[in-house]
Amino acid sequence: MVIVLGSQVKKRDNRYFLAPHTELKARAAGIAYKRGIVKKFIISGGYNFGVRYDYSSILEKPNFSFEAFALARWEKSEAQIIAEFLHEEYKVPLQDMLLEELSATTEENVEFLKTLLKRQTFNFAKRIGVLTILSHMERALPLFKRANLDVKPLFAEELLILEKYGVDKICEFYSIPSDKEEEKIKKIEELISKCKEVSRQFYLT
Repeated sequence: MVIVLGSQVKKRDNRYFLAPHTELKARAAGIAYKRGIVKKFIISGGYNFGVRYDYSSILEKPNFSFEAFALARWEKSEAQIIAEFLHEEYKVPLQDMLLEELSATTEENVEFLKTLLKRQTFNFAKRIGVLTILSHMERALPLFKRANLDVKPLFAEELLILEKYGVDKICEFYSIPSDKEEEKIKKIEELISKCKEVSRQFYLT
């Protein structure tokens, strides 16, 4: 089982879609499912329109007021939008995705997941994977450790390189010129090396 950590989603013309960094996570999850690496997901991400971001950009200062949270519930959650993407793009069955829809921060991702994972349903999983992008993983892993949750980091970048379109998405996100093969290879090697170092440090500390 793998936890997909949510992040910014957007809305335009009454259509919800994923911000670029969120799409990287979702596509990595889709590749993992398609290749049989993962069979079930917990997708974590709450109702954050007007709380963490507006319809197109991240708010300079989050609004954690009662009113903001109440109004946010009239929109879709990050978890739901990611799940719909995985269902539509990668045919992940709805019954294989459990949604955690209360969290507004990475800290809350961990706290609500900790409560959820206490349920008898999840006792079969000795270790649970956590999937997100490199920059987010560096911040998230210490929080899981402090919460005494035994997780395995799954970096979106390492999964994306398994498919050509995934490599293209990495190049697009990290602004790597797709026509410069040597530059592309060097940058991706740097990213993967950094992923391995973050993972190694997590197990050593």
